[in-house]
Amino acid sequence: MKDFKAIVLAAGMGSRLMPLTQNTPKCMVEVKGKPILERQLALFDQFGISEKIVVSGYLNEKIKTDNCIKIINEDFDTSNMVYSLMLAKEFLKGNIIISYGDIVYKQEVLEALINDPRDIVIASDSQWKDYWSERFENPLDDAESFVKGEAKSVKSLGQKETNLNNIEGQFIGLIKLSDKGCNDIISTYNECNSITSSSVNAWGSHRSLKLAYMTDLLNFLAKQNKLFFNDIRRGWVEIDDLKDLKIANKVSWI
Repeated sequence: MKDFKAIVLAAGMGSRLMPLTQNTPKCMVEVKGKPILERQLALFDQFGISEKIVVSGYLNEKIKTDNCIKIINEDFDTSNMVYSLMLAKEFLKGNIIISYGDIVYKQEVLEALINDPRDIVIASDSQWKDYWSERFENPLDDAESFVKGEAKSVKSLGQKETNLNNIEGQFIGLIKLSDKGCNDIISTYNECNSITSSSVNAWGSHRSLKLAYMTDLLNFLAKQNKLFFNDIRRGWVEIDDLKDLKIANKVSWI
């Protein structure tokens, strides 16, 4: 197996998990008695991933682990995921796993991504609908578009959708990059940063580059035929609010 690094994006405040996040960063909220971040770091260890980078922000001093390199996003309350990732740009080389800091996933989900030979690959859950129906009264309130192309490519994702039947998967917040994939991400960011209009409309998102969502970047790469997906069928949970946490604490495989 190729050597991998891991970058965890965990700068956000997690306001929807209040009061749990009043004195605890979101990634340190416990699922079945163990913080989300510790679960991720332990899983990385299982795959021999020794270099682990955590981009923290809100209450970063509460993340106390010798098992990772910490980068602090001082602007966590006025920025978003892409900005956090670029703070770790010096580590974006070689083979990388990028993980959102509020998800828990099975070993098999990570293993499938690690073994995928393509340059920019995301984990996509094709059996997301029942999970979203459990999480939300109306799944369309949160579900984002996902359109598949040929050879497991992604044609588009991350947009507002009005018909559940048009959504062919859900990006779970887990990305694998090869060295070429890292270069493509960096060059795509730098090109956007060099265009004056991107200050208010990064990749056509109507958001500034600093506030751009990860799906804004991924959707742009999809339109360049550079984004692929690895199909999973559940085996992960997101902890975005108290209801999510309640659901996660009932999952048998955690």
